[in-house]
Amino acid sequence: MPFRHGVVSSSHPLASKAGVEVLKKGGNAVDAAVATALTLGTVTPAFCGIGGGGFALIWLADERKTIFVDYREQAPQAASENMFKLTSDGAVSGNENSMGYKSIAVPGTVAGHSFMVERFGQLKMRRLFEAAIRHAKKGFTVSKTMAEAWSTSYHKLEPFKSSRSIYLNNGKPFRRGTTIRLAQLSKSLSSIAARGPSEFYNGPIGRKLVGDMEANNGLVTADDLEQFKPVMREPIRGSYRGFEIISAPPPSSGGAIIIETLNILENFQFKHTGAKSPRTFHLLSEALMRGFINCRANICDPAFAQVPIETLTSKNFAQRLVGTIDESKASLLVEPENISGVPTSNTSHLCVVDSDRNVVALTESIECYFGSGVVVPDTGIVLNDTMHDFDPRPGRLNSVGPEKIPMSSMSPTIVLRNGIPFLALGSAGSTRIVSSVLQTLLGVLEFDQPMEKAVGSPRVHIQGDEIEAESRISKASIDALQRMGHRVKSKRPRELYFGGVHAVMIGSDNRVEGVADPRRDGIAFGY
Repeated sequence: MPFRHGVVSSSHPLASKAGVEVLKKGGNAVDAAVATALTLGTVTPAFCGIGGGGFALIWLADERKTIFVDYREQAPQAASENMFKLTSDGAVSGNENSMGYKSIAVPGTVAGHSFMVERFGQLKMRRLFEAAIRHAKKGFTVSKTMAEAWSTSYHKLEPFKSSRSIYLNNGKPFRRGTTIRLAQLSKSLSSIAARGPSEFYNGPIGRKLVGDMEANNGLVTADDLEQFKPVMREPIRGSYRGFEIISAPPPSSGGAIIIETLNILENFQFKHTGAKSPRTFHLLSEALMRGFINCRANICDPAFAQVPIETLTSKNFAQRLVGTIDESKASLLVEPENISGVPTSNTSHLCVVDSDRNVVALTESIECYFGSGVVVPDTGIVLNDTMHDFDPRPGRLNSVGPEKIPMSSMSPTIVLRNGIPFLALGSAGSTRIVSSVLQTLLGVLEFDQPMEKAVGSPRVHIQGDEIEAESRISKASIDALQRMGHRVKSKRPRELYFGGVHAVMIGSDNRVEGVADPRRDGIAFGY
């Protein structure tokens, strides 16, 4: 449904509603995005929250300028590349990088939100907390997606008293349809709203966080919190059949993979090929496989190594890769040994357009479901396990390092037509973020699909030499891919696995609409 003024798309109805409320009160897209994100951190605490971090891609309409804000978590100063012990098969001993205190990186969300609102917002920061505080205090109903996350990950919360007491229901996961109230989180959000980010980074909340770290051999210190600052980066840019693609730069690998893959696919014609045909899935998989291998082998925190981003996203480089693709036969490339294993993280994405046609695409995370499993005592704040996104092996490009940001797949993306945004999107879902965003882009830009169809269509994902196919893809297509030599695994209907795309579009009549991924609980609201 098109709207005249503005629209918000996110992974929960209460969050999208919170964003629209802010737009109606005179806030712009940045204000609405922060209000939406804060509410998501309350009602979907397994996926994001103020104990995590994120990326935001912002289009400022008056300046016709795109801003990228990196407020992702970074490793504590005491972190080192040898901090995790590895088993004989290369796994981290005791899952210390995905559960417990050693897995926690310095949270960036509060600083990032404050930075964006102060620089680019219109309302006072305290007003953007209202919905999140209200829902935490009065309670909210557990959604289908949250219930699934709880059922698969509640064991992470069991070892920690502060986590059990709030986020478990008599030792069991909260089930769909039950009500949960987060009184401690409500008080923490109210304190930050009243006193600003200093409450989190060097005030009472920060002191509780640091005290809990000291008591449990965690690495995050008071100095780590006080030194954290968001970073403004230049977004990366590419093009596809005349559309300009703007996306996340390093330390994300997502934007580079998307642009490199589109550069490859631009050399093939799809005029007589359906979006779900075996040929399309074959070429998509071949191009995406190369994008993953090239970008994930060369991208890390740019403060720690030179990243060849211009090469990776160049048309000439893609042209050379085209010559390695056989249109009728699978390549079965294997990822080099130096690439980190596939993380199993999750995230939350939202998009906003306001009445002035400012646009925000924002992706946040606490990493794996319920992050580290640790809740700061007396705060209700779930802390991330973002140390999990580093390569635990020493001597690698993405190995752990003090104050280093791990490579990410988060890919907030804006597409320009004739120099003006007409589409913004992103996704949740670890490395499936990239394949989900890419296939949605192809649906709209290549196959001229309505945005709702492009978001909802069945997807594939490839990394290494195997295609994972959503079970809604026809057996005939899977059989055809196997005849080409592909290894194909049809995934059972585990809806969260194939991402959660949220998108907004500005039409030629200047009306706006939004779409939420049917794989999750989201919705788009506007006015």
